[in-house]
Amino acid sequence: MIQAESNYAPIILFVYNRPYQTMRVLLSLKKNTIAKKSKIIIFSDGYKINNLLDKKKVGLVRYIIKNITGFRSEEHT
Repeated sequence: MIQAESNYAPIILFVYNRPYQTMRVLLSLKKNTIAKKSKIIIFSDGYKINNLLDKKKVGLVRYIIKNITGFRSEEHT
């Protein structure tokens, strides 16, 4: 039995500096049959100070999460 949309628990995702893995996780989640009825909340940790590679990777991850679609609603912090 499929539940009403309001009864779905949100999807919580924590990300850091792994853009490839972030994209793979999001694509896998979007394949779920109820993804369009689910809210996704993504928390992105900041980069380490004085680490340019880390800063670049975190920036790419944040670009990815800001441009996701396919869920009922998206929220990122």
